[in-house]
Amino acid sequence: MTLSKILLVVTGFILLALGLIGIVLPVLPTTPFLLAASFCFMKSSSRLYRWIMGNRFLGPRITRITATGLTKKEKLSIYFFVCLLIIPVIVLTSSFYLRIFLIVLLAIKALVFMRIKTAPETQDRGETAKSGTVES
Repeated sequence: MTLSKILLVVTGFILLALGLIGIVLPVLPTTPFLLAASFCFMKSSSRLYRWIMGNRFLGPRITRITATGLTKKEKLSIYFFVCLLIIPVIVLTSSFYLRIFLIVLLAIKALVFMRIKTAPETQDRGETAKSGTVES
């Protein structure tokens, strides 16, 4: 394994760890870290790429976001939840620098969501079997 591939594997695991922390900590964005980790694994190790894409929790999420994106409703609900957790801290903290940091963080999160592909709205993602149409 070359040095560049080793660095990509290490970077991939660091990005994966940050993405997993971002699932429970609203300060870190989950999606960009998971996408970057899968990219690092894809470029460095087919085994690790197959592992992350085959993971029952991460693989479908990465595939769906890269293939179809998120609906506007999903983007707004995720961003609303993040704001619900961060805005009280902005209001209650006495630290000017922490306020600025959190406001900039919310702006960055908004930009990240704008860059993610917007999937078309459907009635209900699970109702395709009832209506007779097939999603691919």
